[in-house]
Amino acid sequence: MIDSHTHLHYSGYSEIRDMSISGITYAITCAVGTGASSLNTYRDEIENMINLYWKLGESLGIKIYSAIGIHPANIPADWKEKLSSFEPYFNHEHVVAIGEVGINSERSVEDEVFYEMARLGKKYDLPLIVHTPFKDREKIVKKEIDILEKSGISPDIVVIDHVNMDIINTVKQGGYHIGLTVKEGRLTPEDVYKNIEIYEDGMLNSDVANLGPSDPLSVPKTVQYLRSRGIKYDTINRISHENAAKFYRRLR
Repeated sequence: MIDSHTHLHYSGYSEIRDMSISGITYAITCAVGTGASSLNTYRDEIENMINLYWKLGESLGIKIYSAIGIHPANIPADWKEKLSSFEPYFNHEHVVAIGEVGINSERSVEDEVFYEMARLGKKYDLPLIVHTPFKDREKIVKKEIDILEKSGISPDIVVIDHVNMDIINTVKQGGYHIGLTVKEGRLTPEDVYKNIEIYEDGMLNSDVANLGPSDPLSVPKTVQYLRSRGIKYDTINRISHENAAKFYRRLR
């Protein structure tokens, strides 16, 4: 199993150990930059992700790859002048995507930063992990898609995450990949089961350790729930492993 969107570098030993025991072999941890007063704060976080947490994951039998980018909720004032300092990380062997990026509110700076993140995704041919907020979801997703189109990045390397039935048609019509977050306030295992024919092209994730309640075992719990309801192995494998393995092309 692959947990396709986490923030495991905000987690502890026990959570990562339990994920490995449950059968998760890969996880993607996304930069957040909580409290970042400077882009240097992000750089410190990234070093922690690609070094300390990579080694911790390996010691527990799980490969924790990183996605790096400027989160819309944590944009430091010096982001533009120091953005070039990010670029060497995009070639790091433990970095598989740019993320978590996107729009969280109506601030114009979020649009500007998101455009630059998408532009870098195109430049480095790196998958882009796009955030969707809890409020004004359809309006903001349409704005995100407009910005993605302006950047020129291919929808084939973009996943729009935290998708549920309110925005899935908009996402699918644009040709973007679907991120399925199973946690309180997002999806439940039952939601995934009830809409499995619509969701089976998506990628399950826990979004663990971000703000609000989350469960590091939400992906294996969803897999178990789908099995208990008689969903075929091939479908479960696609949604819990295969789709993410194809999307994150650097996984080894």
